[in-house]
Amino acid sequence: MALFPSYDDPAPTISGLSRTQQVHRIVDFFSAAQVVSENILYVPLTTNFEDPNEGLDAAIDLLAVSAGPCAGITRVFRSQAEFVEHQRTIASRSYVSSWTMTKESVAMWALYSTDHSSVQITTTIASLGQAANALAAVDADPRPAITSGSQSGQFLNSSKISAVQYDDLSSIGRKIDRRRRAYDKLNGAGKIVPHKSLTAMSARDSFRSMQYRFSALELKDSSFAHESEIRLVLTYSPYTPSTLATAAISLQEMLARPDTNISLPEHDSAMLAYARAILREEALRQKLVCKDSISLPLQPDFISNVTIDPRCSPHKRNFIQAYFKTHGIPVLESKCFGHASSHFSVTPRVPLNQEGN
Repeated sequence: MALFPSYDDPAPTISGLSRTQQVHRIVDFFSAAQVVSENILYVPLTTNFEDPNEGLDAAIDLLAVSAGPCAGITRVFRSQAEFVEHQRTIASRSYVSSWTMTKESVAMWALYSTDHSSVQITTTIASLGQAANALAAVDADPRPAITSGSQSGQFLNSSKISAVQYDDLSSIGRKIDRRRRAYDKLNGAGKIVPHKSLTAMSARDSFRSMQYRFSALELKDSSFAHESEIRLVLTYSPYTPSTLATAAISLQEMLARPDTNISLPEHDSAMLAYARAILREEALRQKLVCKDSISLPLQPDFISNVTIDPRCSPHKRNFIQAYFKTHGIPVLESKCFGHASSHFSVTPRVPLNQEGN
């Protein structure tokens, strides 16, 4: 595996989550069977999702990042169209596999098992991380492609496993808009004094400068809060023969420089980071597009257990259950949609005149 510098490491970051945390995902039976039989997980590009706000957090992050008396105001975007374009660019480079920390809910079954025959697969954060680490080992170094230079493709740029934050997106927009109007008013009166450094900020300005900082693809509207979503996010950069040729020339020029010392221990990782940076920049400049989906290779024991939709008809349920048991995967009983009366012990009441007899 190539040695990546810490500032450009494609291995997954896992923040604020226990590696033993179980996560769940409802999929149709055939998708679950593909995971079992082929050890791969279908991961779609975010632009295929129905939610039009995917990637909005990345645009908000650029909209509100600076500090000042009205901390969080910048002029990165010249128009609403540029704001939306940045949002869509982020979404068009990222693949997301969505999971939930909620073991079961009627709402999730109703939403994601419309055929009443789907299954919920369960794994752990550690297993997701293992799969992402293995992907980084084979999919993140573009230098072999640069050497051949003949085919289009893409390389893994970064990966992470994170919990989704939920907020009222319209409210965030209104708050930032009010802050911008206040900034414009103060700036017009000459009352904006830039901070010389971040350490010179007051506690209040420091809070304001970070108030609307978001990591890409980790923010959704509060209307989705019932999902308690955990995401595996895989961000890619596409390349073409022409961008590979540009990278090859740049790498040759770097090697020819008199201050390049190939004997240094960090030389290889620095050249790798340089190659990745060139291709990233060219992909953005030429607005290259990633393919619609990827297949994430999985370890054989990726699935811990499955749960069948409790509304599934008996003949389908028997077949699905037999399939997973044949492959050594436990099938758990669903606790949704059932009649709870069976959980209560009911005995005849003794008449008052018979008590004590």
